[in-house]
Amino acid sequence: MTEKFTSIEMVRRENVRTLMQNYKITRMMLSQGTNINYALLGHYIGKNPIKAIGDETANKIEVFFNKPINWLDHEHDVAKKANNGLGFGEETSDNLIKVPIYKTYFCREEIEEECYFHPQFFKEKGIDPQSFSLMYATDSSMQPYINIKDKVGIAIDDNCIKDGSTLHSLHSDYPDKLVNVEDTDSLVIIGRLIYRAG
Repeated sequence: MTEKFTSIEMVRRENVRTLMQNYKITRMMLSQGTNINYALLGHYIGKNPIKAIGDETANKIEVFFNKPINWLDHEHDVAKKANNGLGFGEETSDNLIKVPIYKTYFCREEIEEECYFHPQFFKEKGIDPQSFSLMYATDSSMQPYINIKDKVGIAIDDNCIKDGSTLHSLHSDYPDKLVNVEDTDSLVIIGRLIYRAG
């Protein structure tokens, strides 16, 4: 029997779907970042949802996207806010591609400034501009290669765990970590580093 959803439950579901689409968050990434079971998320936001997003689940998702409490309960012009009118990934009149620089990956509404890249950059890297995200380094874990406040470019569609790989930091304060598929509950890979600028 199909469950009948209230208007607030439908708003919550559509808000989550829109946030995931705009911020290029997969269901696996959302599952890992919120500790909500992957299959259960499908019941909430899949093509044929059979469960309503409750208050506790909504709060976990709001925390993940750095939203205030009850944010999911209201309609928002999320697409407009996410790009902040910058035309993210689009070519400018002088054939450069405009890319916003976000303060943090999981709060991709706080834009500090913007950068411009030649289309050839994306061709050489073999990535879609829409899958490229810029942010500032916020810690010392990759010094001296990446320093605090360096611009870091991530290919956010390359976020699969490669079983048996090692996470290696150039900084001696951060020990190596062996990555296994079983680590999905404690590790979220946001993408592959392809660009840095000091």
